Amino acid sequence: MKINYYLLTKMTFGFIIGFLIAEAFSLDYVYTAGVIAVLSLEPTRKRSIEIGIIRIIDSLIALSLAYLIFYFMGFSIWSLFVFIIIFIPLSYLIKMDRGIVVSLVLVSQVYLEQDVNYALNALFILLIGIGVAFLLNLYMPDLKKKIKLIVNRINKSIEEIILSIAAKKDISFDELDYLISSANNNIREELENNNIDGLIERLRYVEMRKEQTLILKRINNTLINVSDIKEKTLVLNYLKEFKGQIGDDNYALQLTNKLNQLLDYFKTSDLPDTRKNFEDRAQLYYVLLEIHQFLQLKLNYHERQKHEAK
Repeated sequence: MKINYYLLTKMTFGFIIGFLIAEAFSLDYVYTAGVIAVLSLEPTRKRSIEIGIIRIIDSLIALSLAYLIFYFMGFSIWSLFVFIIIFIPLSYLIKMDRGIVVSLVLVSQVYLEQDVNYALNALFILLIGIGVAFLLNLYMPDLKKKIKLIVNRINKSIEEIILSIAAKKDISFDELDYLISSANNNIREELENNNIDGLIERLRYVEMRKEQTLILKRINNTLINVSDIKEKTLVLNYLKEFKGQIGDDNYALQLTNKLNQLLDYFKTSDLPDTRKNFEDRAQLYYVLLEIHQFLQLKLNYHERQKHEAK
């Protein structure tokens, strides 16, 4: 498992800063301020703000409800149970359930101190913890260079897979699947932080490569079951022409023209003389149609780019 040193550093400083600020204001339960700061650190600014707002609203509801129940019913285990019975379902009902844990921790301070006035102390602790996490999340690492490197690796991996299929080698899509998933996650994270148009274009690119990967898996599975007839050799030789043709630039048009020539050959050549050859030819024709879809995805991607640039 890869260690995220950046996140570990933010968590460490988040706890220390939250603790020290609460200590400077002479608040009780300063440890909780550090814990809330750590819990409120999210991968993106957007999620950090969302979870912060949820926890503030849910905690205000919890502390207000606890204040009323403890004030009128006193500090007994039964009054605590009444609070739990009302608060937890209410949080789910208003879709604030992600704030339940922090809210319960804050209410526990009021209950343990047997003093409703500790609701104010708990509120200050909450605001300090969430505030520290928000300030730390104002800075996020720039992922654009990392995304570009992953996309280049995706292109290279697709090219290697196509050439391996052409060479009738055993194929593993594990690395390609991982790269596409990693690119998706990094792009979405960067989008939530910056909402840059270029990242939206990159996301479309990776989604296009993801669809192409599904096609390559079907092509590979089909070719494995086809006998080594002349037409299969033609298809495999065509796939070898993809070398150096997988990248950001639009190589798909030239490859499509050559593919159309191959499709014409299949349409005009003599029919197979045996059932087995007929089945093999049918599967190879299906492979050509899949390759056509593979290339069409790239052509559509470039056409959309061209249209949006106008």
